[in-house]
This record gives sequence, structure tokens and C-alpha cells, in this order.
Amino acid sequence: MQFARHVKWRSEKFGAVVFDTLNEKVFVTNKTVNGILDLLSDGLDEAAVSERLGEEYADADGDQIRSEVAVFLEDLRARGLLASDVEVER
Repeated sequence: MQFARHVKWRSEKFGAVVFDTLNEKVFVTNKTVNGILDLLSDGLDEAAVSERLGEEYADADGDQIRSEVAVFLEDLRARGLLASDVEVER
């Protein structure tokens, strides 16, 4: 999974800052989301992200992790922050 070309992000002490340069919007996240963004930037897909978070947060319910990752990624898609399949092929 990749970010859209117009999306830039960077890690901070508190989490991450995501820049949507196309729509001139800035999003601030917590450390957990920063970890998800890190995994996405490494090219992991939704299942792999959920698996890694399950390993990191071993006390958490795996179904809840998968559900929350799916909701978060759908939000990124809805905001146009993830690359479409066409954009990735170029």
C-alpha cells in the first residue's frame, strides 16, 4: 500500500504530521497512527499492518485491531491519501 503522490508525512515526538499538498490540509496523529503510517510506507498491506500491530499490542483483541485498521485505511482512501491502483502502476 502506498500514499498518494501529493501526500507527505513525517514522524514527530507526539506522533506524525500528514500533509495533503493537493488540498492544502494538515493532519496530526498520535504515536499509534504514526506506527501505522510507518508500516504503510514500508509497503505493507492491510493484513500485514494488522498482524504487526497485533504483535506489538499483544494484549489487544486481534479482531478489534483488524477492524480499526480497516476503518482507518478506509478513511485514508476516502480522503484521497492512498494511491489508487492506477497511480501505483505508473
